[in-house]
Amino acid sequence: MSDKEILQQATEVFKRDYPALTAEAIMCFLVAADLDEPTVGDVAQVVGYAEPQAYQHISPLTGSGAGLVVLTNTGGGANTIGLTEAGQKLKEAINSIDA
Repeated sequence: MSDKEILQQATEVFKRDYPALTAEAIMCFLVAADLDEPTVGDVAQVVGYAEPQAYQHISPLTGSGAGLVVLTNTGGGANTIGLTEAGQKLKEAINSIDA
C-alpha cells in the first residue's frame, strides 16, 4: 500500500471517529504518536509551527476535547505529550492500516 493510500485511510478513521478535529490537530497527533516521549516543542519542530501554535492544535486532542492525549508539565516549562488509552488504540488502528 502506498503512503498516499495509508494517509487516506488514516484520514477516514479520523473523520469517522473524531470529525471535529482539524487537519493540523490530526497532523500533531500523528507526529506525537510517532515520537518517543515527545514534548509540544518536539511536535512544533517537526510540523514547522511555533510552539504556541502547536499547543493550540494539540489542545483539542486532550481530555477536554477528543481525549487522545494527556499533557504533563515537566516543571521546566516543557509539556510532554502522552497517549491515553483511546490515543493508543487509535495509533494501533492507524499502524495496522499498512499491515
